[in-house]
Amino acid sequence: MPGFPHLDEYWAKLPSGLDSYPECLTKGALLRSSLQGVKPHPSWTTLPPRLQAALKAPPLPTEWVSTVLTDSVAYVVYDTYFPTIEAMMKWDYDRTFKVANLPMYRMLTRVAGLSNFLRGAVRLHGFFQRGTDIQIKLSEGEADLRLEHPPHLHGGLNHLSNEAVFRAALDAAGAKTSSVTMLESAPTFARYRARWTS
Repeated sequence: MPGFPHLDEYWAKLPSGLDSYPECLTKGALLRSSLQGVKPHPSWTTLPPRLQAALKAPPLPTEWVSTVLTDSVAYVVYDTYFPTIEAMMKWDYDRTFKVANLPMYRMLTRVAGLSNFLRGAVRLHGFFQRGTDIQIKLSEGEADLRLEHPPHLHGGLNHLSNEAVFRAALDAAGAKTSSVTMLESAPTFARYRARWTS
């Protein structure tokens, strides 16, 4: 689609484009966070009606919506406003940190404390996603994370953006310093190493 190269690349790898993996869901809060502070763009009128509807009237924060739709909204915003990796990573960090500090989620992060937050991260992930699984191996000051999902449900910039997303979650949970590095990206998984001080 003209003007949306990352979105086109994402859809091209999915079995049924925007209609792929209807069993995979995310909370509306994640889709909404992609649009906070972002102005509608004239080019968005060229997008499929279902995607335009989500851009104009995002779901409620607690509503379950298609993960492919959620990722597609993020790709639209990347392609429109954050074309560089640096800009994308800053945007993803900022929006995740804001979501993590919403009253409804703050007790899951800051109140629990960093150690308890990390121990409960798999369960926390389930509050936001269905059909995407996360495994965490925790040691003192670092963790190995493995994200698993159906083929190409996530990938590319989405996998990379998790460096910023996971770092923002650590910071919201009380880390004094943090870093997250993607070690591997494949069609059905991505691996990361997180380090922090508390």
